[in-house]
Amino acid sequence: MYNNIGLMTPRGSGTSGYVQKNLAHIKPTRKQDEFLKEIKAMKENVIQARKKANPEIILHEMKRDIELKKITLQEELEARGIPEEEINQRVQRLEDKLKDMLNKGEYQLDHVADTHIKTQKKEEQEKKIGDAFGIDKEQFKPGTAFDFDAEEKVRLERKVEREMRKAERLIQLKEQKKAEKKRLKELALQQQQIKGAQETDVKKEESRSRSRRKEKKSKKHKK
Repeated sequence: MYNNIGLMTPRGSGTSGYVQKNLAHIKPTRKQDEFLKEIKAMKENVIQARKKANPEIILHEMKRDIELKKITLQEELEARGIPEEEINQRVQRLEDKLKDMLNKGEYQLDHVADTHIKTQKKEEQEKKIGDAFGIDKEQFKPGTAFDFDAEEKVRLERKVEREMRKAERLIQLKEQKKAEKKRLKELALQQQQIKGAQETDVKKEESRSRSRRKEKKSKKHKK
């Protein structure tokens, strides 16, 4: 016992009798107010969308790269002492090949130093990831993951859509059952009509046979 705190004697308590802290107590890492403040700050400071790549600048950079390759090849051939006519032919063949690749969209730059080219590659990468996770880029807005009201609204809208589709399916099933019941009724009526016609034919045939038998009997009596 210390400062009027603790046990009078440790006997039978299974403890040493000293005041100790509770080692099983876990301190809260963050309070709810702090968490809500952080979420509010995230919603207010939404990350701005990255600027899109300019295809005209990328095309200009690719054309510039083609011209550089032509000049490099021409300088190498001139250093090797190849005739000017052959140099022009080789350079022309290289230009035709690279421009054909450029028109088909197969041309790739050897170095990626331009910001627009980096942005284009990043957009292609994001598109692949979005397609893999089924994210619609046109409907997606940055920061919506922290907008709980919007998430709840979307969830309710999806629930309403599911209920509407379910109701439409039920209506279709009812209409199908009604149509099937009507078809079976018409089929039964047709069968009854056919059966009635067959019975009428049988009766007519029986009546004819009776009349023929009577005629035969009458002829015999006359003889």
